[in-house]
Amino acid sequence: MGKVVAAVGMSHAPGALAFPETCPQAIRTKLENASLELGKSLSAGKPDVIFAFLDDHFEKLFRNHMPSIAVGVAKSHVGPADQWMETLRIKEKTIFPGAPKIAEHLLALLVEEGFDVSRAGETEYGNNLLMPWILMNPGIECPIIPIYINVFTPPLISYKRAYNLGEAVANAIESLPADTKVGLLCTGGLSHWPPYWNEFQASPDDEFMNRMKRYQTEGKEYLKTDPRLFVEFDDYEVEMAKKNEYPLNNHHPLVNEVWDRMFMDKFCTGDSTYMKALTYKEVEEEAGHGGHEVLNWAALLGAMRGQKSRLLVYKPVIEWICGMTYVDFDVTKP
Repeated sequence: MGKVVAAVGMSHAPGALAFPETCPQAIRTKLENASLELGKSLSAGKPDVIFAFLDDHFEKLFRNHMPSIAVGVAKSHVGPADQWMETLRIKEKTIFPGAPKIAEHLLALLVEEGFDVSRAGETEYGNNLLMPWILMNPGIECPIIPIYINVFTPPLISYKRAYNLGEAVANAIESLPADTKVGLLCTGGLSHWPPYWNEFQASPDDEFMNRMKRYQTEGKEYLKTDPRLFVEFDDYEVEMAKKNEYPLNNHHPLVNEVWDRMFMDKFCTGDSTYMKALTYKEVEEEAGHGGHEVLNWAALLGAMRGQKSRLLVYKPVIEWICGMTYVDFDVTKP
């Protein structure tokens, strides 16, 4: 029976790499230290493979074909995608091994348990993995298998379904050979209103949002005619942070600290009842369209079967337009 040897979760705001200096230094230091602590926890378990609950930011999956759940099955994956390199200030791509046999096993078990999971094949990461991985600096080179949950293109799966997905992942881990050590990672959230087009919130008169809609729908072909889109993505985020509104000229605050802290209290106490009862409407209204990344957290809690966890730090960072959170399940500790 395979065993979970580490489980961590953290936010993946691109600003932490793209414009880190905008965050007050004292807060930034706390967040960077928390990242490193999570990296140490992940590496301490010496995992053979990491299952990562992520959401694709239109690096591989687009509105014209958006599976609710997808598993990356390939010998390797790469990151960051071309459009993120300048934006995230990353000079070289990283090749991440993908453990295709284990990924095949996971995919088969999830389908057997009734989840209609798409095979994603080789994938490109963005800030969903690169921001946490760089700042955690775990110093390990084990394979990573991405488990993607659609969070930006409604209809989305329910939070109960995401939790149950995590339970099915736990079952798949337990069915692996006895000497298989698995690390679990989830990234995303908490509350934030990122500059992606959203049919319920984006103004039809916003020129940048209309460009994002085209990219989110048409894919990378669109970047041939708009190659600076993701550089301007940074500029748009910085301007949003200055005005604390999404989209620009809409006067909507970017972080909901009260909701974030409530969510983390429920998560860290292992409140599976609360997690499964969350609704799309509540998260959309309280945490924003970016807040649906907590679907990844619901899946992680399910994979840990409702175990309690430890909140290292939470900070509402308007400068990165995100409620930043860092959590460890302390699996390797007695």
